[in-house]
Amino acid sequence: MNHKLAIRGGSPVVPGGLRTKWPIFDDTDKFAVLEAFTSGRWCATSHGPDTKNGQFEAAFSQYLGTKHGLLVDNGTNAIALALKGGGVEAGDEVIVPAVTFIATATAVIQVDGIPIFVDIDPETYQMNASLAKKAITDKTRAIIPVHYGGYPADMDAIMEIAGERDLLVVEDCAEAHGSEWRGRKVGSIGHLGTFSFQQGKPLTCGEGGFVSTNDDDLAAKCNSYANFGRLPGRPIYEHHVSGFNMRMTEMQAALLLSQFRRLHRQTEARYVNGEYFATELGKIGGISALKRDPRVTKRGYYFYLLRYDSSAFKGVPRDKFLQALHAEGIYAGTAHNQPLYQNPVFSEMYFGRTGHPIRCPLYGRSIDYTK
Repeated sequence: MNHKLAIRGGSPVVPGGLRTKWPIFDDTDKFAVLEAFTSGRWCATSHGPDTKNGQFEAAFSQYLGTKHGLLVDNGTNAIALALKGGGVEAGDEVIVPAVTFIATATAVIQVDGIPIFVDIDPETYQMNASLAKKAITDKTRAIIPVHYGGYPADMDAIMEIAGERDLLVVEDCAEAHGSEWRGRKVGSIGHLGTFSFQQGKPLTCGEGGFVSTNDDDLAAKCNSYANFGRLPGRPIYEHHVSGFNMRMTEMQAALLLSQFRRLHRQTEARYVNGEYFATELGKIGGISALKRDPRVTKRGYYFYLLRYDSSAFKGVPRDKFLQALHAEGIYAGTAHNQPLYQNPVFSEMYFGRTGHPIRCPLYGRSIDYTK
């Protein structure tokens, strides 16, 4: 069947375009928020079982298979908190993938660390573990594998490398709710895991974050740093470390609890559809899905990553191909196609008057993100 392309004046395959509603909500979600609102308890300074914060932490930790979990105000702060609780200090290097959202790198700067970028594997778009190993120096303190787009990074290799050099591993699971590596939920494999509940994420309350861990000491430190340096059982105006206020409101936590009931069903639907899509793509030359690694036992898709070979389409540039898809009513984009080190904050070294932390005396080295 011949079809005149919409970009050339034909009728689009999807008239009006693919329309998706997100976030999904109903009266149950409204009533959950209203219940928290009318309770008069809008803030939870402690996260006991009588709080919405505590109830979600227990439920999501059980889902992940982790011993501890902590709700915070956003995903960026979740990464910073995990690094801070894990002992990253001024001048410490933290290895991050070059292709991801900027928050992974700026969270490192937030705790006075130095982001060290490594390239991704073009077959998976995840951190190249062998390059991460080569990037380790005597200043390296941590590695942040990002499960980009919901595809788990090679956690076997990363944990082995970290174990050899006694490095902290913080999983950035902001886009990977429900993804699994060898049957284990991401966020339960590294020393700490972090999640985002921003509006576009698979589980959302508008803005929010989460830190997961199986380590009692790391959990205690994160809890203290997130709540002004307080300690459980001690007076509320007694502060033991220079902490922050990263607390989430009870209304947001109530919404998360309500939204959480959909997560398993939605993840399963995305996974089934994603596998079907990958199979069908295999029938089209020039467009391919990411490598299907058998160790990835579940993908909680945030977006679907494709590879485009222009030679299979008579040299049509990628951007022109995207325009043709848009004309047919099918949205596609380039996601985070610019390596982080090409952003002005790194390429032009926008670190303020002192250049901290890049020019911090505790680091004692020079770095040029343009090379």
